Amino acid sequence: MPIHETCFEDNERYLCYDEHTTLLPKIVSNTKKVKKIAKLNSNIIRLYDLIAIKFPGEGELLSGFITIKYRYNSKNGIITYSDVKYSDKRMEKYLEDNPNVIRNIDSYLKNKMLESELKSH
Repeated sequence: MPIHETCFEDNERYLCYDEHTTLLPKIVSNTKKVKKIAKLNSNIIRLYDLIAIKFPGEGELLSGFITIKYRYNSKNGIITYSDVKYSDKRMEKYLEDNPNVIRNIDSYLKNKMLESELKSH
């Protein structure tokens, strides 16, 4: 996906999100059901991250962004990826061909979550 199709737009050196965000409808539900779900999912956090990556391609150093949506289980430290989008298709191929880079991204996200847990306690 080209970077100009993502939710980020460079507007005079500032990121402008307002044009691309919509308000979520108010959700009304049964509180008993919500309490049960909250107990089951209390250790799981849903997040997304935007990561800038430089990678070799076509005889030059290229750069792009990865948008990752994931769930982090704080009880066991497991990250489950729900969606990954690339600003450049060449980056997708580079990452698929280099599992060490994928492991580095996974480690980066886990360390980031562990640091935030330590800061909150």
